[in-house]
Amino acid sequence: MNYIFDKLCTILTDQFSFHYDQLQLETKFELELGMDSRELLELLTDLEVSFEIKINFDEIDSLLEQGKFITLQDLVNYIENE
Repeated sequence: MNYIFDKLCTILTDQFSFHYDQLQLETKFELELGMDSRELLELLTDLEVSFEIKINFDEIDSLLEQGKFITLQDLVNYIENE
């Protein structure tokens, strides 16, 4: 896997107590991991610090409001483009 995915998985296992084997690129945060919006916001804040990027929370919120499920791959792609 790539560095971003590995670091994302490390954050999810260390700070949110998910098991590493639960995490795949296609894993959906809400459906498969059961993360609510508060936890997702906390994760995004952690990612800003870890990757030294600025995440557009309105853009992420808009995706959620449209009923689109955010996957680990979506976040990896987002971080790669920042």
